[in-house]
Order: sequence, then structure tokens, then C-alpha cells
Amino acid sequence: MHWIEVDGYPMPKLWGGHHALDFCNTWSGWDAVVRTPSGEPDPKREWIPTYDRLAVWAGHAGLLSTKTVGRLRDAAKGDPRSAASVLRAAYRFRNALYRLLRDPADGAAFDEVARVAQAAVRATELVPDVEGGARRQLPESTGLSWPLYAVARAAEDLLTDASHRSVRACPGTDCGWLFLDVRGRRRWCDMASCGNRAKVRAHAARQAGE
Repeated sequence: MHWIEVDGYPMPKLWGGHHALDFCNTWSGWDAVVRTPSGEPDPKREWIPTYDRLAVWAGHAGLLSTKTVGRLRDAAKGDPRSAASVLRAAYRFRNALYRLLRDPADGAAFDEVARVAQAAVRATELVPDVEGGARRQLPESTGLSWPLYAVARAAEDLLTDASHRSVRACPGTDCGWLFLDVRGRRRWCDMASCGNRAKVRAHAARQAGE
């Protein structure tokens, strides 16, 4: 099973090995072209159909504290228009990030990812850490953009690290979820789901051939 329940919502399991990849995996079936009769993407494939779920997912992924998630959920109820705007921006960023990770030569995708990542950096503030040094963090004033900017900072972290060369896409039917394969031994997003289904189909095909 690809999901668990978090605050009453089904949430995708965190199989990517990195926050940025887990965010990409909030859409199901990247490699499938499935649309509604009106031509829109199938909403059943969307794990974060509302801002409220985006905030809950950010907490589920460990990007935001439980306290921050609660404040954002309350703020979104008071400003639904702004919340919807952030959600649309999150969708654009997710699509661009996925395209870029699958095709590093996609210049348009890079520009979109860089634009949001740079906005996230500008929103941070330098604060002291417990070891006497300093670190950058997103302040309270980030507002409803906090989940998006937290993901954008994670994406920058991935793209500026050598580990981005280890990103793989699950070849499972109707999947395409991303994950890190640093050791070069991983094939599936999860062996118990996509891997086992592939084994069952292969076995059925052999049986039919015999």
C-alpha cells in the first residue's frame, strides 16, 4: 500500500529518500496519461488537492513542525484565496521539479525551479544555532508560502548535491515515483507494491505463454 493516514487524510508514504522527491511523489502515476472527460488531470491521482492537505503533508514529511502546520491551517481558512494561489504555485513547482529531475537539460523546468528556490532563499533569515554558529531558516512572516518554500529549499539542497545523480524513477506500471538509488541496487519505489505487482504480471505472462 502506497499510503498511510495522517490527521484523517491519506498521505503517500515517504519512499523517495529525500524531501524533494517525496514532494514529487504527491502525484500518482507520472508515467500515465490519465485525464477526465473534460481533459483535466484525474483528481484521484492528487494527494494534496487542497492547501490544508499541503500543510499536513509538509508536517508528515518533517519539513514543518506540528505547531507551524496548525497555524498555517488556521490561516488558510481565513484567507482561502491566498491559500489557493499558493497551492497552484506548488503544483507548478512540483511539475517543473519532476521534469527537471527526469531531464536535467529541460531549461524551462530549471528556470521555474530556480525562481521559486531563489524566492525561498530571500525569505530566509540568519539565526544563531546551538553550536555557536548560524543557520538560515524561514521565519513566521513567510506565511502561507511556508510549505512551498520549505520544499523549494529541499529541492535546492538536492540539486546542489552529488546525490541528484542517483535519482531514479520507478518503472512500475502507472507509477513513475522518484527515489534515491545511491548504491545502484534499487529498482522500485517499493518492492512490496510495484515490485510484487510486476512479479505477478510476469508470472501470469509466463503461464499464459505456456
